[in-house]
Formats: sequence, structure tokens, C-alpha cells
Amino acid sequence: MFVFSQSKFAAGLQRIVSFRRQDAGLYREIAERLPLIKAERVLDVGTGTCLQLKVIHEMAPHLALYGLDLSEAAIQVASKALVGLKVDLRAGSISATTYDDNFFDIVTCNASMSYWENPEDCFNEIYRILKPGGEVMLFEPRKEINLEEALAQIRENMAEKSWLRRWGAVQMNKFGLKRGGSIGMKLYTLKELKQLAAESRFGEHNSIDKTALLNISIFVCIHLWKPSSAE
Repeated sequence: MFVFSQSKFAAGLQRIVSFRRQDAGLYREIAERLPLIKAERVLDVGTGTCLQLKVIHEMAPHLALYGLDLSEAAIQVASKALVGLKVDLRAGSISATTYDDNFFDIVTCNASMSYWENPEDCFNEIYRILKPGGEVMLFEPRKEINLEEALAQIRENMAEKSWLRRWGAVQMNKFGLKRGGSIGMKLYTLKELKQLAAESRFGEHNSIDKTALLNISIFVCIHLWKPSSAE
């Protein structure tokens, strides 16, 4: 069965979008919120072109980098873009991985949870592979937003870009936020995310709040952690 998010077309589109996000400073803004200094291993879920991992490496070159993506096509694109940088790249679902128990210090993702089929299973698997004391920081668009306000901010952010590029960014974001369900996306309310986290193995060890990235206030930061005393 055709799955848009795992197609070669989606991988090519993601490559274009990722480089534009890098140019805008999105990946650096996310990396600056991660607890990188004392960490040893970081996993980027839905890594796509791996530009998030490249920025993390620039900020914390001591870290071992791992990337996971549902799309084999995306992993192939990333492998070509990462010449000279050591990254463990794997194609697969975060709902069932081959990583060891208690392996990662940090697990992060940016706008990929919307493609997870069973988010509670994914949270439970992340809990398994996260070290005691490890942290999870997921940055996701959410339901219940002011779409016109968000699109106005995108236009403002891109004021110095060409009208065509600005129009394209607005249309792509408008489609994803309004009609993303037609290509397999599912956005969640703050209440739904808090319930998912609470019913997962993380239980009460979560903090889920609205946030802005690039001054666009459509996101939520899902912060989960595994207690140091976890068995």
C-alpha cells in the first residue's frame, strides 16, 4: 500500500523543506533547547535529511549521533548528505526499535509524531531505550491554533525571500495544518498529548506546554523523562 510519508517524492520534498528550515535557523533553535552538554548519545526520530543532527554535532561534537526514519528513501538521501560525519542511520518505526535498553541520553524529534500510528506504543518504546535520567524533547505542531496568525508570522519571517518562495511556504504549511490528514498526518490537542504521556510508561514524568519556534506559535514541546531510580 502506498504511504506518502515513506515515498521517494516525500523524501525529495522533505529535503527541500529541511534545507529551508536550516536556513531559517529552526534546527539551531531546537538544539539550543536540548540538554546536550552531559549527554553521550542522542536519537533524532523522523530524522529525514539529518540536518538536525548536523546542527547538534556542530554544537556538541562529543555526542554519538543516531537517526531513525520510517522512510528508507529518506535514509538514502541522508546518507548521501552526511559524507564525513559519523551517524548511525536506520529505517524503521519508533514503536519497535532494535536499540538496547537504557541506551540514549536524549531522544528528540521535530514534526514527525504526527505520522506515528500508535503514539502510546512509541512513548513506551522511547522509555525502554532511554537511560535512567535521560530526557525526551519532541517539538510538534498541534491542533487548536490560530492559523491566520501563524501564516502571517511565516510571511513576516520570509519578508526578504522571493514572493514565490514565500507563497510556497505559506501554502505548504496551510495544507499541512488544515488537510494533513489526507497524507497520513494527525495533530493532537494539548489535552490529548497529556493523556497519551500519562498513560504511557512515563506516567507523571512529563511536562507538555505550548511553545513557539521561529516565533510561530503553533507548536507544543513534549518533555518526558525517565527517573534516575527507574528499574
